[in-house]
Amino acid sequence: MRAASIARKINLRQGLGVGSFRRINGGSKRNGRRPPHFGKASGGIGRDILQQQAKLNIIDMDPKGGRRITCSGQRDLDQVAGRIVVVTPWNL
Repeated sequence: MRAASIARKINLRQGLGVGSFRRINGGSKRNGRRPPHFGKASGGIGRDILQQQAKLNIIDMDPKGGRRITCSGQRDLDQVAGRIVVVTPWNL
């Protein structure tokens, strides 16, 4: 689920890296009795997913920094999006 989310986010906005995904996937940091504040997520999971997608030739490094989607990755995402059927009460 997270890998599909990362691929989709890179497709929508090129140049995202590990730091961006730490911010995107972060959440509230619990401080006991004090009010919660935002905390970044771990970078290892996002980095591992990005490396696996690079190995599958879905994304590659952007010369300006971060990652970008490849042509074959764009084709794969379009094929998956075409197979998805949205079920609503109107088309049952």
